[in-house]
Amino acid sequence: MRKRSITTAMLCMTLVGTMVGCGSASQSAAAPSGAPESPAFAYQAGSYTGTAKGNNGDIALEVTFDGNAITGITVKSQQETPGISDPAFAKIPVTIVENQALGIDTIAGCTVTSNAILAAVADAVKQAGGNVDALKAKAVTAKAGNLIEKTADVVIIGGGGAGMSAATAAAQAGASVIIIEKTAALGGNTLASGLAWNAADPEMQSKMDAIPGQVETLKAVLDYNEAEFGDFTPILKTLKEQIKTYLAGDTSKMFDTVEWHTIQTYTGGKRTDAKGNTVEGSYDMITKLCSESLDTYQWFAETTGITKADKLSSPVGSLWLRGHNFAKKTDVFDYSTKFVEKNAGEVMLETKAEELIITDGRVTGVKAIKTDGTPVTLTANKGVIVATGGFGANSDMVREYNIYWPTIPDAIKTTCVASATGDGIALGLQAGANLVDMGLTQMMPTANAFSGALADALLVAPQNYLFVNKQGNRFVDETAARDTLTFAALKQTDGMFYAIDDQEMAKTVQNRATQEQIDAMVEKGLIYKADTLEALAEKIGCDPAAFVETIKTYNTYVDNNADPDFGKKMFQMKVETAPFYACPAKPAVHHTMGGLQINTEAQVLNASGTPIPGLYAAGEITGGIHAGNRLGGNAIADIFVFGRTAGTNAAK
Repeated sequence: MRKRSITTAMLCMTLVGTMVGCGSASQSAAAPSGAPESPAFAYQAGSYTGTAKGNNGDIALEVTFDGNAITGITVKSQQETPGISDPAFAKIPVTIVENQALGIDTIAGCTVTSNAILAAVADAVKQAGGNVDALKAKAVTAKAGNLIEKTADVVIIGGGGAGMSAATAAAQAGASVIIIEKTAALGGNTLASGLAWNAADPEMQSKMDAIPGQVETLKAVLDYNEAEFGDFTPILKTLKEQIKTYLAGDTSKMFDTVEWHTIQTYTGGKRTDAKGNTVEGSYDMITKLCSESLDTYQWFAETTGITKADKLSSPVGSLWLRGHNFAKKTDVFDYSTKFVEKNAGEVMLETKAEELIITDGRVTGVKAIKTDGTPVTLTANKGVIVATGGFGANSDMVREYNIYWPTIPDAIKTTCVASATGDGIALGLQAGANLVDMGLTQMMPTANAFSGALADALLVAPQNYLFVNKQGNRFVDETAARDTLTFAALKQTDGMFYAIDDQEMAKTVQNRATQEQIDAMVEKGLIYKADTLEALAEKIGCDPAAFVETIKTYNTYVDNNADPDFGKKMFQMKVETAPFYACPAKPAVHHTMGGLQINTEAQVLNASGTPIPGLYAAGEITGGIHAGNRLGGNAIADIFVFGRTAGTNAAK
């Protein structure tokens, strides 16, 4: 089986000699010798900087011309998501220079970035006196090839975290693997996320200082009514004994157990939908998720060789400090790809699954198509795994199934990658899969109000958050679950609010933004910055006196570790060190909790609850785990735990 490396480095290296670096300003696309001369394309020789807006901000390209050709394209600056956007930067400038054309197809999964690159070059062409319309009229279209036919033990549809977890497990079990991914790069929503992986880790956590408010939170658990917990009652009883033991000892250190993670996942997801129905996660699925999360995290790191981060985080709505991570996000896909390819695996990018092949009631393969139209038929000797992600970028689908939110605003943005369109739902239905929790969609309350991106917000730990509305007043317990925060935000003027940070908080941002990146966001107007609270209030548009009073009052709550207004129990930092920041925020579609119903073996079930032979699924394409609200950090745990299970079982 021919192997194909798709790491970021290889994407750059395979473009012979005349390439643009993957986001690097030091590499450029240069014209091939003997570039065609045409009087239709005349330029004022020199270098010009063209700019256009990408996903996360402006893309600036330096474009060089001689009298009749584009001779080079260099990336000067860009803030696109590493890994996801790399193919656009690697391929499009080279194609422009080689063909002296702008009528170029966008790269699958990088549509916005691709269009921004084309627009930035067009901007430079205009400055150089060139004919932009003529360049756009010159079409460069790929031609479909002959049918590609391949066979492997396991075929995996989707190259995000769930797909790569499944591929790693299947390859480790000795199975040959083919992964198909419809975009031009692996990663998907996993790579676009903060990649915080919830896992109770008592050994690590017991060496960390406790967060203020932890004791009060745990004491409240002792009053939980066990009669309300159904199948989870034995777990709650065990947890109460664990808490009593902890409270009788050294409470200066962090507390956590699998049971605490389990109870928080259950209560955090239990909700009432818009029709008054109670929705809650499956006991079997939740207990598997929480009990296997830490082991899976350690397994993935040890198997692929990726370096684990040495600090824990608590993303928005996580409810506890248990978010594990890796030293570098892109390593998740680079390292797992190398492992899979060394073990009889292959990755096929820009290959979209169109249809499942079903033989005598068993799923035996996949029919797909490449972006150039080339048909692909893949036969799976043992099993097919659907890991295509959710449908957060398909707003029509979100509205169609919604049974939770009063309304889904027409102009709502999403934090999801553009490829999260729910393709796997249609595939599963072809095989008779049952769908669960499709109407339960999670909003990210802290998405940037202007771009919808998490990268454009200063995401500090929830115990440090301070949210104010347009009037400069607090309106919610900032550590609450994501849907609680979203409901509260939607009640504010224009659904907008501001996350307030000071300079010390900004140093702790969980999306790892550097000060240079923060300053760039300020310059672009994505966030506001001021040297005084009064000046920041003016930028928000609220009364300075009221805003300052809100901050002073909040700071006293931090000092006293008590919030009489909204009941916030966990505090850490005060807003007191200039400069100060305000991040305009609005809820955006973030995660779809519903999808294909699976069991604890990651087998896809039909309407009668029977496994569909040969078909497995993992990740956001599945439902039944998170119920009405997914805890921040639980999605990564979910996709890797069940991805590992799917890969292991499909390989048998």
